[in-house]
Order: sequence, then structure tokens, then C-alpha cells
Amino acid sequence: MWLKEPCTLNSTITFVGTHELCSYVVRGEDVLIVGGGMSHGTPALEHQLDGMALDPARVKYAVVTHSHFDHCGAIPFLRKRFPRLQVLGTPACAEALAKPKVAAYNARMNDVAAEQAQVLDRCLHLCDCPSALAIDRTVSEGETLDLGRGVVVEFHEVPGHSKCCVATYVPSCRALFPTDTSPQPVASHRDLSFPSAQYDFALYVASLRRLIEFDVDILGMDHYGVLLHEQAREYLRLGLEKTLSFGEEVRRRYAQNPDLDEVSRQFAREGQEKVKLPFITEELMFIITRAMIKSIVSTN
Repeated sequence: MWLKEPCTLNSTITFVGTHELCSYVVRGEDVLIVGGGMSHGTPALEHQLDGMALDPARVKYAVVTHSHFDHCGAIPFLRKRFPRLQVLGTPACAEALAKPKVAAYNARMNDVAAEQAQVLDRCLHLCDCPSALAIDRTVSEGETLDLGRGVVVEFHEVPGHSKCCVATYVPSCRALFPTDTSPQPVASHRDLSFPSAQYDFALYVASLRRLIEFDVDILGMDHYGVLLHEQAREYLRLGLEKTLSFGEEVRRRYAQNPDLDEVSRQFAREGQEKVKLPFITEELMFIITRAMIKSIVSTN
């Protein structure tokens, strides 16, 4: 089953945000929010949180799944709403978001997206507070967080899409939040986009191999919702197959025409047809695709 819109998954986990920008409220005695989203998603998020009757003092954590602009833009809003919030991320994520140029770029991209969505007047202007994107506490491979009431959360570093990706796993619910470490579903869980392995293709493959070993019944993606039961498990397996076949196709085309920019533009055009995220522009898709293809062909 593919749940495309926010809903309650069980007594512990609630899917919030939007179809395109997904976050997850994980409740024990304390609360963790998985996924930092974007600022233009915060009006919907605010409405959802208003209906959840959360004790603000118990909402203690939010994990930024990686440092890209579409995964941290709601953090300033969450800080304002939940004053005791501690923002978590990998050491590499903390290092990235501590760089003024990265924080300023992420803030600008969020403000632009909010303006395009015609909700800028209902959102925090992140260019006024880029430092609010910072990580407060780092979490590393295998670290756990006890939320109480039997809910323990595990963090697992899964680099490849970026250097700083972290997957979140809740064993008691068999719930995995893999961030962008797998091709995204398009028309169905079997119809997948190209992988997004712009940091390191080999590490992306290795991270995918790790993810398929998890016991998963709930798979909460950062984009496009939640897959359940056998579909969740099959999706991860197919993601690995899609990624490996994509790498072979890149090598084949590049062998025929070793022009990195031309081959990258071909794949970027094909990839753009599958990606339905309005903030991923044609030029940004080319930059992402070129970095990934360079990573693939440089390992030959």
C-alpha cells in the first residue's frame, strides 16, 4: 500500500507535511520529528500539528536527514513552535550547515520556493534567520535515542546522495525512514525515477544494500509518502536493481560518447520527466545528474 497524503500510521508514528515534503512525528514519552522539509510546507504542517495536541515540552528532537535545502527549511518554524527542540544530524550535516554559504543558499532556496508557492507571507523568511538551520547535536552510525514508552530510535549513516545522509529506524514499529537513499516512486512503487547519487555513486549503492537488510513494515520517504508491508520491502529491492542498471546504462552511453556534459543533459532531460518536485529546476537537475554521472564514470 502506498499512502500518498499525511495520515496516522499507528499509535507511535504520524505522517505529516505534504505529499512532496514528508515529515514524521514519532511519539514515546518524548517526541522526535523525522525530516526537516521546506518552509513553504509549514502552513500545512502547522495546521496538522494544531490537531495533534502535542505537549510542546515533550517535543524535544527533530532530525535533519541531510543538509540539502529541501530537507531543513521547516526547522526554523519547528524551533519557534517547540522552544525545547534539539536539532539532530550527522557530524557531516552539522559541518555543512555551519558553513555560512550553505546556510544562506538553503535559506534563499526556501524563500524562493515559498514565494513561488504564494505562501511567503505565511512563512518565516529564512534569509532573515539562516543560523536557525544549524544542528544542535550530532548523531553517528548506530547511535540510539530512547523516547520512552518502549520507543527507541536508531540512526544509521547512509551516504551517497549526500555525504551527510542519515536513515532513522524504529524497531518496535519496523519503521524505516531512508531519506533520499533510493530512487523515488513515480506511478507506482515499481515505477522508479533515476537514482540521485550525486555525492558518491558507490557509497549510494552500498547504503542501499544496507537498507534492504532492515526488517521493514513501514517505509517513510522524505518525498512522496509512505509504503507499507511487502510493497515497502519490494521497493527497496527494486531501488537497488534500478540503481545498478542505471549505472550500467551510464557507462554504456559514456563509452559511446565520452562527453560528460552531453551525456548528463540527456539523462537530466529523461530524469526531469519523472521528477514532480517543483523546486527541482531543469538546471538544478542537470547539476545533480552531472555530479552523479561523473561519480559513476570516474570509478571505471
